Amino acid sequence: MIKQDETRDLTLAGDSPMPKYIRRSVLALSIDDTQLGDKAYASYADAIILDFAKKANVDWQAESKARMPMAIHAASRGAAEVFVRVGCDGVVAELESVVFSGIAGVVVKGVTTAADVTAVASVLDSLEVSRGIPRGTLEIDIEVDTAGAVWHALDIARASERFGAFYINEPALCKNLGMQTTATLAFDPLEYIKSQLITVAISVGGQALGMSYPLSLTHDKVDDDTVKKAVRIARDTGFKGALCAHASWIKHCNAGFCPSPEEAAYYVKVIDVFAEGLKRGMASVPIDGKMIDVPVDLRAKLYLKWANRVQARNEAKAVAHR
Repeated sequence: MIKQDETRDLTLAGDSPMPKYIRRSVLALSIDDTQLGDKAYASYADAIILDFAKKANVDWQAESKARMPMAIHAASRGAAEVFVRVGCDGVVAELESVVFSGIAGVVVKGVTTAADVTAVASVLDSLEVSRGIPRGTLEIDIEVDTAGAVWHALDIARASERFGAFYINEPALCKNLGMQTTATLAFDPLEYIKSQLITVAISVGGQALGMSYPLSLTHDKVDDDTVKKAVRIARDTGFKGALCAHASWIKHCNAGFCPSPEEAAYYVKVIDVFAEGLKRGMASVPIDGKMIDVPVDLRAKLYLKWANRVQARNEAKAVAHR
């Protein structure tokens, strides 16, 4: 991929449509999975979410503290970022049991208000100090699974500078809203909600992850063409990645939630042609039957920067798999 020096000063913060980080594919795995390390390594996912169970008649806190560091190490073998999923109920005890060096942050489910986020942030402040984690580095992502999380989305996203992303748990959200959880409709019943969450996330410099309907609801294991089409629709909607219900989705998410090689080559062409036009004193120049101007040039630079960051992410994972 050809890199352009003109892209180096562009930022992807605030209301930019470009992703803040590259998490095209996310895979959830249980720390009880005896093949955790092998599955994470073979997946080529950009991120892994670790789940743990509060087992009955067992000191689950002690068990988690004993096992989580090794699980985090195993999940990161393929250069994936590692997160741990926790719930709002009993969140202090859960965070104390799962937060260790090596994780990028936590995914919090059951959030209904901004106060839930500030409570998590407060605990992370203390745990970073006590566990030797650089201050302010642990991210808080929100699993949107309640009506409250949707209604208070902006306040939730603004509650902490640690906020990173919204994950839309469509089956759980539909259940919470009293909607059917089978994909029998010809349209996406959560289209407005998804647009709202994408807009809110981008407005604070974060991003939203989700799949397009109906796979977002059914989580069916389908053929490659169906997944590719679903990913393309999700990207066009504004999602920057997805929590993959099946490992077979990952390669399609990695390829689809980013500019294609053909798109990247076109962006390079746009930048070069426009630069030549500026040298000749032209405010807009023709390319392939279209006119390009400053906004088009800026968009090309932003998208090329996105493509180059994806390439860097792929190269980092390739090194880990040698």
